[in-house]
Amino acid sequence: MDLILKFLVLTAFVSGTIIFFLHRTLIASTEGAVKRLNDEIGKATAKQADLSKKLREADEELSRRQAEARQLAEKMRSDAENESKIEREKIIKKARDEGEEIIAKAQGAKEKMKIDLEKEMDVRGIDFGMRILNSVLSDKAKGSLDSVLIGEFIENLKAIDMSKISSDIKEVEVISLTPISEDVKKQFSQLVKSKLNRELGIVSKVDQNLGGGVVLKFGSMALDGSVRNLMREVVTSMKKDVEARAS
Repeated sequence: MDLILKFLVLTAFVSGTIIFFLHRTLIASTEGAVKRLNDEIGKATAKQADLSKKLREADEELSRRQAEARQLAEKMRSDAENESKIEREKIIKKARDEGEEIIAKAQGAKEKMKIDLEKEMDVRGIDFGMRILNSVLSDKAKGSLDSVLIGEFIENLKAIDMSKISSDIKEVEVISLTPISEDVKKQFSQLVKSKLNRELGIVSKVDQNLGGGVVLKFGSMALDGSVRNLMREVVTSMKKDVEARAS
C-alpha cells in the first residue's frame, strides 16, 4: 500500500514537474511567438507607413506633374494661338498688299490706256483737222500760209538757244510741206552758222502731213514750227483748260 502510494506521489511529482516545464516552455514559446509577431507587426506597420509616405509623395509628384502638364499645354495652346494669329495677320497683310498692288497696277494700266487713247484721239483729231485744212485751202492759199509760217519760224529761230546741239552734228534736215526755195535754204544756213559758229549741210525733205510750216532736225533734236505741231499745242492747251474747269 505504501509502495503504491509512493508510486502515485512520485508519478504526481513527475507529472507536475513535466507539466510545469511544459507550461514554462509553452509560455516561453508563446511569448517568443508573440514577440516575433509583434516585431513583424511593427515591421509591417513601419513598411505600411513608409509605403503610405511613398504613396503620398507619389500623389504629390503626380499632382505637380499634372499641374506642369496643364501649364505646358496652356502655354503650347497660347503659343499656337499667337503663332496662328501672327501667321493669319501675315497672310491677310500679304493678301492686302497683293490686292493693293493689283489695284495700283490696274489703275496704272487704266491711266496708261487713258493716256494712250487720248494721244491716239489727239493724233486722229489733228490728222482729221489736217485733212480738212488740206481740203479747204487751195494750193495757192497753202503756199501763202506756208511762206508766212516759215517766215515767222525764221524770226522766232533767232531767239532760240542752240548751244546744246552736239558738235557731232554735221547737217540739219529742213522738212517742209513743199520743197523750200534756195533763198529760204540760205537763210537757214546763215542763221545756223551764226548760232553754232560753224556751217552745217542743209538737207531739204518734204512731208505732206505737216500742213505747212517747217521742222528743223539736228539729229534726234527737233525744232517744230509745222501746222501739225501748232494744232497739237492748241489741242493740249484746250484740254488743260477743260481739265482746270472740271476740277
